[in-house]
Amino acid sequence: MHRHVRFASRSRYQGPKAYAQSENLFFSITLLINVVNGELFIYRHRSCYNIKCHLYECCDDFEFDASGLDHDLSDLVFGQHLVKDVVVNAMRSHWSNKNPKKPLVMSFHGYTGSGKNYVAEIIANNTFKSGIRSSFVNHIVATSEFPDRKLISKYQVELRERILSSAKKSVIKPFLDYYNNVHGVDFRRCVFLFLSNRAGAAIADHTVRHAEHGLLREALKMEDFERVVMEHAFNEPGGLKMSELISNHLIDHFIPFLPLQREHVKKCVEAHLVSSGHRNLIDDVELLQSVLNSLQYFPEHSKAFSSSGCKRVDAKTDLELSRRRITSVANLLDLDDEL
Repeated sequence: MHRHVRFASRSRYQGPKAYAQSENLFFSITLLINVVNGELFIYRHRSCYNIKCHLYECCDDFEFDASGLDHDLSDLVFGQHLVKDVVVNAMRSHWSNKNPKKPLVMSFHGYTGSGKNYVAEIIANNTFKSGIRSSFVNHIVATSEFPDRKLISKYQVELRERILSSAKKSVIKPFLDYYNNVHGVDFRRCVFLFLSNRAGAAIADHTVRHAEHGLLREALKMEDFERVVMEHAFNEPGGLKMSELISNHLIDHFIPFLPLQREHVKKCVEAHLVSSGHRNLIDDVELLQSVLNSLQYFPEHSKAFSSSGCKRVDAKTDLELSRRRITSVANLLDLDDEL
């Protein structure tokens, strides 16, 4: 279980980064944990006061910023209008409710590089002073923590005990059902985020067909995706296969992350140039095209969508910048020789 406990000041991102994640870590309401590959973020809040709070992060260091979340998702996440709409309103509704009936549970689905992990970090940064490093944010990476499929039964027991132990300290909770308390602790103000590549192909296929009919991307709606995402998550091999979280309707929102088009990847390149101190190059058409052309696209007949989203943008951009520096130095040396 990956848990960040370092303390840091709350800060905004300078540019988008894409992260890889595959299948989900699944917590069932029976405390049996089915782990294959994937990630889970858990955010929780409780009220308290302690003199240590003057020196360290404390449970009162909670300041959900709905306007900041809206701003960051608008400025830093490209091509994901559905994500912004659902995430901002779901988070605002959950944290403003003094007595929610259950934790807020959202499941992010889509191809790698579409921004799932990045959005999870933006949510943390607009919820806790220490952002993703907060001790109130628990990040579980199944591929790292539970690498051997043969040991799933062992992992289930170990993780169950760890979660129950943590639950007594009001840190995390595996139950997502409508309970007032579990083991004497009220966890209804937790937020669970599941990150998965499952249903990515179905999301991409529908988005491609929509675009090829000449329809605007922004015309896509949640109802175009939610049922198909639920079906794929429930039926495909992975963390949510045949899951009670789905059959018992405990996941509040299945959120599709659409495949990114060339224009969105271009914005990622520009953002990386700005964040890396090269703002003067964001209008350099040759540089931008070199980076964009170094990536792969689909479908074959139109190559309209990026196969890796923005995941490889930073590396490809830095490579082009390095090539330019080498060329510049070589040109200077040639000039010195002529003189």
